[in-house]
Amino acid sequence: MQIDNTFIDQMTQSFLGVFDKVGQTRDEAARKMRDLVQEAVERFDLVGREEFDTVKELLSNTRIKAEQLEKRLAELEAQLAAKGESAHPEND
Repeated sequence: MQIDNTFIDQMTQSFLGVFDKVGQTRDEAARKMRDLVQEAVERFDLVGREEFDTVKELLSNTRIKAEQLEKRLAELEAQLAAKGESAHPEND
């Protein structure tokens, strides 16, 4: 079944005419749609991509720092244990 392009053009013009009749342009309709989507995003407490990427990077850096600190703590504990053993040798 072939669609008549003239019919589609007429329907499109009729649809766009509705916006013109109520004083809206395509840009205004698109802006209102973006506003509705933004409101929905805020209501669902979603974050934007930029904020997500920032927090993801911060978390990654924090994880690396925590791993470094855990390693350093293990080294210090080993040193402390070694000093404790040499300061208090057991008498057999």
